[in-house]
Amino acid sequence: MCTLFDEIAKENEVKGRAVEIVETGFEFGLSEHDILKRLQEKLNLSLQMAQEYIKMFGKQTV
Repeated sequence: MCTLFDEIAKENEVKGRAVEIVETGFEFGLSEHDILKRLQEKLNLSLQMAQEYIKMFGKQTV
């Protein structure tokens, strides 16, 4: 049985990895489509969730 802390830790881990994938993808010139695909494959995310991560973290890249 997962505790609330386990669920929060897992969610934070996924978010951290998503940030890395999005930032690195844009730094290396990948298209948004390719980054979405990587998010879905690497983190087992739905398209909708991957799009949310792009919105949240895509604008942070400098």
